[in-house]
Amino acid sequence: MSGSIAKVDVGFALVKAIVALLIILGWTSSAAAQASWQTEWEQVQAGAKKEGKVVVAIPLNPELRIALDALLKSRFGIEPEFLVGQSTVFVRRVADEYQAGVRYFDVIIAGIENLLDRLLPMGAVEPLEPQWILPAVKDPKNWWGGHLYADKSKRFVYTPYAYTSSSIWYNGDLVKPEELRSYDDLLNPKWKGKIGLLDPRGGGVGLGLWSFLWMAKGEEYLKKLLEQNLLLQMERRVLADSLAKGKIAITIGPSYYTFVSFIKAGIPIKPFPRFKEGTFVTFGSGPPVIIRNAPHPNATKVFVNWLLSKEGQELWAKTHGQPSRRLDVDTSWLTEIGEQAAKDFLTLEEFNRWENQSEDKIISIRRPAREFARKLLP
Repeated sequence: MSGSIAKVDVGFALVKAIVALLIILGWTSSAAAQASWQTEWEQVQAGAKKEGKVVVAIPLNPELRIALDALLKSRFGIEPEFLVGQSTVFVRRVADEYQAGVRYFDVIIAGIENLLDRLLPMGAVEPLEPQWILPAVKDPKNWWGGHLYADKSKRFVYTPYAYTSSSIWYNGDLVKPEELRSYDDLLNPKWKGKIGLLDPRGGGVGLGLWSFLWMAKGEEYLKKLLEQNLLLQMERRVLADSLAKGKIAITIGPSYYTFVSFIKAGIPIKPFPRFKEGTFVTFGSGPPVIIRNAPHPNATKVFVNWLLSKEGQELWAKTHGQPSRRLDVDTSWLTEIGEQAAKDFLTLEEFNRWENQSEDKIISIRRPAREFARKLLP
C-alpha cells in the first residue's frame, strides 16, 4: 500500500515539475518574443532617424497634414514631406516614375480603385503585413472583422477604415431635413437646378454613391436624377462653396471634410439623416500603400506602424473624420459629423453586402456604373 502511495507521490511530483517547466518555457518564449519585437522597433526607429525623412502622399486636408507633421517630428525625429492632393494624380505620377526607375515616394494613401489600373499590375507595391512590427497592429483580434483587404490577393490594400458616410448634405437656410427621407425625394421638381453632384467619373466617393444608386435604385432612376438639371462638378470644393453661398440647396457626393471650414464658420451646412434605402460602406481615403524599394524603408515602417496603431487611428479620425476598424478606438462621436463606423452598427455579413470598394465589387458594380455615367453625362 505504502509503495503505491509512494508511486503516486512520485508521479504527481513529476507532473508538477513538467507543468512548471512548461510555464517557464512559455514565459521565456513570450519574453523572448516581446524582446524581439521591441528590439526590432528600436532598430527601425534608429534607422528612420538616420534616413531623416519620409515622403507620403495624403488627402487634401491641411489639418491632417499639420497634425501628422508635428507628431512625426516630435515623436520619431523624422522630417516628413507630405504631398497633398487626389490619389488619382499621385498614382499616375508614381507609376510613371516607377517605370522610369525613379523612387521618390515611400507611401501613398490610395484606394484599390486607382491602384488596380497601374501600380498593382506593375508590381510597384510592397505587401503590407511584412512591414508590421507592433503586436497591437499585427493581432487581428484588435480589428473589427480581423484583417480585411480590398485586393483579391489579400496582400497589398488593407482596409483600416470601414464606415458609412453622409454624402448628401443641405443648406439649412434652404432645406428642412424632413423634406427628404428617400432618394426618390431628390426627384421632386422643387429641387430642379438646386442639386450639385460630384462627378462619378472622377472616382472616389462620387462614384461610390453613384454605384450604390446604380445597384439599389437602377439606371432609370439615375436618368431621372440627371433630368434635375444638376450642377455637375469634379471639384468637391466648388460644390461646397456653392452650397455655402446658397447657389444650390443640396449636394450629392462630398462628405464632412469638404465642408468642415464652412461648418466651423457657422454656416448651416448639415448632412441629411440616412435615407431609408441606406447607403454604401466606404473604406475612406484608402490605406497606406508602400511603394516597392521605397527610398526611406525604415521611416516607412515607422510611419505605417504608427498610423495603424491606436494613437494613429485616433488622430486620423479626429483630423480627417474617417472611423477606424480598431476595436480600441472610440468612433461613436463621429456620428456628429455624419460618419458611422461599420463596427458600431453592422454585422460582417452586412458589411460585405454593402461595400463596393473591394476588387470584386469594383469589377461587378463600380466599373459598370462608371461606364453608365460616361454614357449619360456630358
